[in-house]
Amino acid sequence: MLLILLYFGVIGLVLCISLVGPIFVSLLAGEIEVAQRLGVHLLLGTFMFGSLVLAVMQRKSRLPEVGKLVLLTTIWIMLPLFAAIPIADISQLGFLDSLFEAVSGLTTAGGSILKTVESWPQGLLFWRIQLQWFGGFLALMTVLLIVAPMRIGGLTSRSSVYLGNLNRDGTQLRAFGSVSKIFIIYTAMTVLCSIILFMSGTRAFYSVTLAMTAVSTGGFLPFDDALDTHVSSIGIFTMTLFLLLGATSVFWQRMLVDRSVSRLSSHRESYSVIALIAILSFIYMMIIVAISAPSANAVGKALLEGFFVATSLVATSGIETRPGTIALIPLIVVLFIILLGGSAYSTTGGLKHYRMGAMLVQSWNEIERLIYPHNVKPAKFGTQDYNIDLMKAIWSFFTVMILTVAFFSIAVAASGIPFEAALSATISAFATAGPVYETGWAAPGAEAWPAYSDFTTTGKLALILTMILGRLEVLVLLALISTKYWFNR
Repeated sequence: MLLILLYFGVIGLVLCISLVGPIFVSLLAGEIEVAQRLGVHLLLGTFMFGSLVLAVMQRKSRLPEVGKLVLLTTIWIMLPLFAAIPIADISQLGFLDSLFEAVSGLTTAGGSILKTVESWPQGLLFWRIQLQWFGGFLALMTVLLIVAPMRIGGLTSRSSVYLGNLNRDGTQLRAFGSVSKIFIIYTAMTVLCSIILFMSGTRAFYSVTLAMTAVSTGGFLPFDDALDTHVSSIGIFTMTLFLLLGATSVFWQRMLVDRSVSRLSSHRESYSVIALIAILSFIYMMIIVAISAPSANAVGKALLEGFFVATSLVATSGIETRPGTIALIPLIVVLFIILLGGSAYSTTGGLKHYRMGAMLVQSWNEIERLIYPHNVKPAKFGTQDYNIDLMKAIWSFFTVMILTVAFFSIAVAASGIPFEAALSATISAFATAGPVYETGWAAPGAEAWPAYSDFTTTGKLALILTMILGRLEVLVLLALISTKYWFNR
């Protein structure tokens, strides 16, 4: 189990070293005191995690399956605690609110208890959004290196060229190479998006932070105003494209780069994501055109806005070009879309199209079996075969997901939040689409839903746990606390 401490220490060390970015931003903005405080956290964190890594890096051992679950749980529970410390130290927030912001950032949920972000120092704003960017990459690694190889929730790694075992038998270099390769691509996409945003007229600080938001499919923005007040039409289109890439599978993206036509055509999940975005874009465009004042370029603007909002929803980002755009379609439809999410091997949250495709295929086969009881038909979604073990895992995940959302919705509602608002906040948290709750769903003339900052301690804790469980794929924690395993050791 010493490898758990080693990997956790390495990830924590990387997170602490990344404080160099916010320190640099603080110095550029003339925030000397903020830079000094962040520097103290950088030194203390580097010493703590560095000492941990040095203490265990020479130990020889092997990380068992349960060790991977412990590692995953430790990362998603402990890292937010450390990430919240600089926020609590520099801002006026208490530790619980700081933890809410840290968890929301690392899980890419994007829900915020802040009523205004522009009052914060730029260095702290950058740290907040950098957590989101770091969390998006961490979520991708969670799926590729642990969840998929262990077939949790019905995922499978059979088509992956990236995966490596996290064992101590000489394959650490393979895992490190896999992580490095994807990190380079992830960073390159962020840099490219930043450059295009800057060239389109967006100021430098906003270009970098908005690129980090788009690539990680997060929900944090570096300003309080509407997106279209700071970003041009070209910039919004750019962000939309990178949100779309974030919602599709990394395998599909690799096939696209390699121009593997035969494999591209059979990767149904990413095309399912794109098709849903296209349908939603058209619906939003029609509604926006209908309610907007007639003008020469109204259709073009409506199409761009509809494309952005649709992509933001499917990518479980939840940001919108202007307040209230998401609420142009019914709440129940929006909640279904974000709960469904994007591709399985992406930074998005939710159920994922892969699992939904499997359940639809099996349901259709069961309906056909009512008419033809002896019919034998393979269950496939594209090139993916669904055997009985995969289907059990997928239905188990779906069942646990519904129970989790129901339980925490009741917990949030019991804290004094209207049930419809509690349900929306819980689904938004689980699907890592926090801004969806804040888009303004109250009926005209009715009292507005409470802001995240107005939630009680119980409500905030419930949402924090929901966000973490959404990233842990729920089943990870249930498997870890299995009494059958621990009592038979």
